[in-house]
Amino acid sequence: MTESRSQADDMTRGTLLVVDGHSLAFRAFFALPVDNFSTADGQATNAVWGFAKMLAQVIDTEKPDHIAVAFDVKGGTFRSELLPEYKGTREAAPEDLLTQLPLIQRMLTALGVTYIEKPGYEGDDVIGTLASMGDAAGYRTLVLSGDRDAFQLVSDTVTVLYPGHHFKDLRHMTPAAVEEKYHVTPAQYPDLAALRGEQSDNIPGVPGVGDGFAAKWINQYGGLDGIVEHADEIGGKKGEALRAHLDQVLLNRRVNALVRDLDLGVGPDDLTFAGVDAEAAGELFRSLEFGPRTLSKILKTFNGGEKPAMVGRKTQPDGPRRDDALVVPDADTAADAATLTGWAERWIAPVAQPDVWTLTAQGDAKPGESRVERIVLAAGGHALVIPAPAPRDVTDALADVIDRHHGTMAVHGYKEHRHLLAACAADGGDGIDLPYPAIDTKLAGYLVHPDFHADTLEQVAAHFLDLHIDEDDTAAVQGMLDLGDEPAESADPEPDRRLLTHAAIVERLARTLAPMLAERGQDDLMRRIELPVSRVLHGMEQVGAKVDMARLADMKERFAADVRQAQEEAWRHAGEEVNLKSPKQLQKVLFETLALKPTKRTKSGTYTTNAAALQDLYVRYASDERASGFLGALLRHREIIKLEQIVQTLIDATNPRDGRIHTTFEQTVAATGRLSSVDPNLQNIPNRNAMGREIRSAFVPGDGYTALLSCDYSQVELRIMADRSGDEALIEAFRSGTDFHRYVASLVYGVPVDMIDADQRSHVKAMSYGLAYGLSTYGLAQQLKISPSHAEELKAKYFAVFGKVHDYLESLVADARELGYTQTMFGRRRYFPGLNSTNRTVRETAERGALNAPIQGSAADIMKIAMIDADRALRDAGLRSRIILQIHDELVVEVAPGEEEAASRLVADAMEHAVDLSVPLDVSTGLGSDWQLAAH
Repeated sequence: MTESRSQADDMTRGTLLVVDGHSLAFRAFFALPVDNFSTADGQATNAVWGFAKMLAQVIDTEKPDHIAVAFDVKGGTFRSELLPEYKGTREAAPEDLLTQLPLIQRMLTALGVTYIEKPGYEGDDVIGTLASMGDAAGYRTLVLSGDRDAFQLVSDTVTVLYPGHHFKDLRHMTPAAVEEKYHVTPAQYPDLAALRGEQSDNIPGVPGVGDGFAAKWINQYGGLDGIVEHADEIGGKKGEALRAHLDQVLLNRRVNALVRDLDLGVGPDDLTFAGVDAEAAGELFRSLEFGPRTLSKILKTFNGGEKPAMVGRKTQPDGPRRDDALVVPDADTAADAATLTGWAERWIAPVAQPDVWTLTAQGDAKPGESRVERIVLAAGGHALVIPAPAPRDVTDALADVIDRHHGTMAVHGYKEHRHLLAACAADGGDGIDLPYPAIDTKLAGYLVHPDFHADTLEQVAAHFLDLHIDEDDTAAVQGMLDLGDEPAESADPEPDRRLLTHAAIVERLARTLAPMLAERGQDDLMRRIELPVSRVLHGMEQVGAKVDMARLADMKERFAADVRQAQEEAWRHAGEEVNLKSPKQLQKVLFETLALKPTKRTKSGTYTTNAAALQDLYVRYASDERASGFLGALLRHREIIKLEQIVQTLIDATNPRDGRIHTTFEQTVAATGRLSSVDPNLQNIPNRNAMGREIRSAFVPGDGYTALLSCDYSQVELRIMADRSGDEALIEAFRSGTDFHRYVASLVYGVPVDMIDADQRSHVKAMSYGLAYGLSTYGLAQQLKISPSHAEELKAKYFAVFGKVHDYLESLVADARELGYTQTMFGRRRYFPGLNSTNRTVRETAERGALNAPIQGSAADIMKIAMIDADRALRDAGLRSRIILQIHDELVVEVAPGEEEAASRLVADAMEHAVDLSVPLDVSTGLGSDWQLAAH
């Protein structure tokens, strides 16, 4: 809360909190993404979860002892009779929200909170009545509402809690606060609202009159009655507008006045909330798939701060306590000890024979610049904290401990920890080569919930363990993880506390996620694919990719010149100098100066000037020399600016020490299993035009290497689709040895291969890939610039030939709807709760995802297996050549002198035999003195 409570705490009757239920539910719904808050059967839960959290936050801060929640009731009210258009422009509430309102009310009942509805009246009238009751009975009354009409209730004993941009920034609207903001008293606020109108409720005000003028008239004439009496004296256009709309203003005043004397059947004294039904609340929260920690915190709030007895499993992890942590004060002390191995064995092993060890390192895992500060080994409730970098005898001893216990060890981020431990030697040596752990909890969480993305370990703990930890709140950490009371004698408490917290979280995650992986049969996916590919990626990140800075600098200069040329050409056609990056100025040129037919409107009401819209205009006005000239220059300007930005990003990312780019390959971001890269993103380098491909020419072999080898899968998704569907016609198309897309087009159109024209080939190619990517008929029509009916006709022809493909794709969605998830050839799952959503858009998006995930995920798995096998093949053959990049379906290898033929053969063989399909996996290879020349 941003403001302290302004009312005195000496009120004898206590505090009454009155809540606008619909307002809070809407706020919660739109604050949290439905995709992240849905049960396995598709029930949205974001509004329920957010409602509970927000209400608990207010209760914890304001400490009310009486609560009531008001809801609207379906059907009309007296206001819609007075003003038929009242709220007529409001869009219907999302179906995913409407299904949650009964759940919110059920939750309130379980928590002992009274909720009230009154047919024929709005929730605002219930709120007005309750606030008046509380005021009359001597309560300090708080009204939680995002509706400004509630400001008329404000008095010396009634305060409105009005949410800001962030809900926690609740503004306490006292009489002084209302007057400061609107320059009228709370009693006069309805007069101001009547003059101004309320757009959200479709209540028209006086045109041109806002809060300022309304307040001026109210203060001058004492209120609306006085304004009406003196309306003829008010001059100017605003006076004319007022007189023309007086009847509307008076009607508005009747509509916005809250009813304050309803018969609710209850009084303030009946609104206590001490009767929590923990069993009912627990049953509801479990059905909504909320964690027990959330339930515990909510029940504690509604039990008046007393922690309830928990039903079910213990929620607090058994982690190392502060007084059970042996903290090595510095590296010299560690070096003077007999051996670190002895310390670990004497300190940890005798306490228990731990089945889970955890390794947690603190530092920066940035490839090429890694540094480590502390390392924690923990097991059996005990921990060993070691400063780093450390002398060689310490790192040797630590490596020995890790080597003997890695079979039961858990880490969070194996690849990142390999970077950190590689940097742990004080003398700049090789550090520690971390072997495979028993489990990487970061990868495990990704496999279990691939659509969940976390930036911190704390977020992972909240998601999988229902542990909500604020790093700035050491008391909260203490209570969550039971880390003891006093710091070890020589320790800096805060870094150690965080490290021990992390160690405890990782152990708990390992114990939670390992059984989930085993139950789903994904432990093999972790062991055989994800961990080995992490090791390969670590090597690629450490090595990096050499770039020719002179080429990059030259490209940047040429692109900058091209940008200026395109800008000047656009100005010439526009007849004026216009900021080509300004949508507002572009709209003026396009739709006023050039008088082009406007594009679609954006949500803000303006016309879109995005790339797709501009391309459509360019095609439509191709015969208009001025319009096409301006549009062509504008499109070229945008394209080259993107290339210039990519080049600048590459220049900025190049390590000055070795002249190489050390990108970070992300293994847990794309839900399909595909790899991505950041810092910089190398996957966004264009490959469809000459200028984009030119950027690749800046990637060159490093010192001691002579060439780059590019190995690229051809049509891997379509080959997977052929294999999985078992469609004989599609399989034969791949085995025919002729141009695949031309062959397929000949079958679809029923004409010989040599008679297929370029359009027919491109249309069928788009269809084939569109099916593999889950593209809708409308999407296909947009892509090919044809009508939806033509696209539907093409689709029908395609499926008439490849019937088993149709059956296979249909089965993917049907199976996913039944099981709740899709699965790749190797057991990678992706869950789609949206398949059962009542929201059509959400459901259709989930259906497209269910079509896409098994094929894309299988392609991702095949590439990962190929990387692992290729890396192993190069090392087993004793070659120095090494994989440096993985981009889309391509591997890039830096080739040592004399190894060109062997490296090409080994990598191509590994890719071609990564998996056995009913159609061959085709791999194209090429060698060159830079990446562009190696491409094929």
